[in-house]
Amino acid sequence: MTKIIVQTNQLSKVFKKHTAVDRVNLKIEAGEIYGFLGHNGAGKTTTIRMLLGLMTPSSGTIQIFGKELKREKKEILSQIGSLVENPSYYGHLTAVENLEAIRRIIDVPKKRIDEVLSIVRLTKDARRPVKGFSLGMKQRLGIATALLGNPQLLILDEPTNGLDPAGIQEMRELIKELPKQTGMTILISSHLLNEIDQMATQVGIISKGKILFQDSIDELRHHALNKVALRVSDPASALGYLLANGVKANHEQGWLYLDAIDDDTMSLLVNKLVVQNVAIYRIEERKQSLEDIFLKFTSGEESL
Repeated sequence: MTKIIVQTNQLSKVFKKHTAVDRVNLKIEAGEIYGFLGHNGAGKTTTIRMLLGLMTPSSGTIQIFGKELKREKKEILSQIGSLVENPSYYGHLTAVENLEAIRRIIDVPKKRIDEVLSIVRLTKDARRPVKGFSLGMKQRLGIATALLGNPQLLILDEPTNGLDPAGIQEMRELIKELPKQTGMTILISSHLLNEIDQMATQVGIISKGKILFQDSIDELRHHALNKVALRVSDPASALGYLLANGVKANHEQGWLYLDAIDDDTMSLLVNKLVVQNVAIYRIEERKQSLEDIFLKFTSGEESL
């Protein structure tokens, strides 16, 4: 039986008259990279702050590692690493010296510093002042700090924000490797579907404080409604014929669009259109991208 690491029940947060998080039911299983996806202002960071005990829910419950956060906060948080917003450092100190300051507070073995620097690929730069680091290196040092306590759960809030393409790729590869190397579970928030698609095993889509979808990336793709596009000699006449015969279709910019159908049915329709003196110039399959599906959910066209 798969172990549930994070589970919320009807989790909500209201600020005066504004509901930032609305009855959210998260479910994150052990070893997953859970992509928490939504536009800026959708409620991602507020949810994360509640998971980290930085903000008190207005209602609902949070269970992490099978324990109530409200009751066993100290024990739970000792097993969580996090990187929320931009990490802060002592710029004049080296990476090792910055990590040593944290290590003394959380009381872990000194050898752990070398281990986490190796994980985030900063060993060669360990004794350089942090003020000379690139933004991507600083983000990786932030993850190293989060890993110092050898957490079971790592929570990352928009970790690729502001990074150049090379930095984004480095961060993506690092995050994908962490569950394999350590067995930890990762919750990563982002407003970029492309990033989540390349890292996550599970995805939750939040919009206006509500969860609209929660399942695997593959299951998200199943929500795509692929279309067949036809370029014909007389679109208006062809559309009228199709609609009269019970075929769902629409006409946009000279193309006819039909819901995806099997090859035999498509062949039959083409033959019937030709009999109606409609010439078929081109037939194409138009597949929805994940971005299209994301926009469909967040525009309010669909929810679960």
